[in-house]
Amino acid sequence: MIFERGQTIVRRHLYPDGRVGSVLCGRVVSDDERGLALWVDVGSQAMRRVDAAGRPTRQLSLLTELRMTTMHSLSTWQPFRTLMLMPPGAAHSIWWSWRTDGDFDGWYVNLERPITRWAGGVDVYDQELDLLVYPDGRWSWKDEDAFAEYTGHPAFWDEAEAAGVRAEGERLLALARAGAAPFDGRWMDFQPDPAWRPTVMPHWWELPADATCWGPDYFQP
Repeated sequence: MIFERGQTIVRRHLYPDGRVGSVLCGRVVSDDERGLALWVDVGSQAMRRVDAAGRPTRQLSLLTELRMTTMHSLSTWQPFRTLMLMPPGAAHSIWWSWRTDGDFDGWYVNLERPITRWAGGVDVYDQELDLLVYPDGRWSWKDEDAFAEYTGHPAFWDEAEAAGVRAEGERLLALARAGAAPFDGRWMDFQPDPAWRPTVMPHWWELPADATCWGPDYFQP
């Protein structure tokens, strides 16, 4: 399944139990041998989980969140204008982040299982550990404690998969320290189509990925 430039799609982060945890929506920049590139502008709508009192649950441990009654709430993507590249079959995605004044803030390497495509977008199982790479060459790991906490839990991943996640992060870190692709300046001059406005959450955001009762026209804004 190939998406068209300018098409609105969703990127859904799934919980280990298969529920939709959060949803981003954006516009397709390209979908080719380099991977799927998605533009998510500041102000684009997103879905996040909140508790029964309407308080965001994002800062809680996911193990805690999975045992709570939560619901989706509409929010917005901020503070960065973001280009997300999902290479074919890769266990990561790479996000280029710009501030609203145009300054480049850095790369965010999201370690994840390879995406699953469906008619309305892509589904992702996050692997918790992330890598931040800054324009001046500095770097840091993100969420190492949570990654360690979840390793070995039956809802997440075992020691062998955890070692693979860490190895993928180390491989990308080596590329970043060498200034090699994709940290070699590519996509740095990207400018979205001036007609593209922040994306509105499409009506199919929670449709089961295997739904076959709708034709292509259904997935139009």
